[in-house]
Amino acid sequence: MTARPQSPASPIYDQLVEEHGDVLNEARRLAEITHQQADRMLSWDTPGLMPEYAEPS
Repeated sequence: MTARPQSPASPIYDQLVEEHGDVLNEARRLAEITHQQADRMLSWDTPGLMPEYAEPS
């Protein structure tokens, strides 16, 4: 995770991020990755399975 600059307007949030990591940004990042994978898996543009899920020949 990347460090988030502290802001004087949200000291409680900054303390929680320091103690537990930036859970919200990590969740957003993982949601974006999941969304991209779902788009590829459900795409009608490319027939068949994604290469990483295809059976070896």
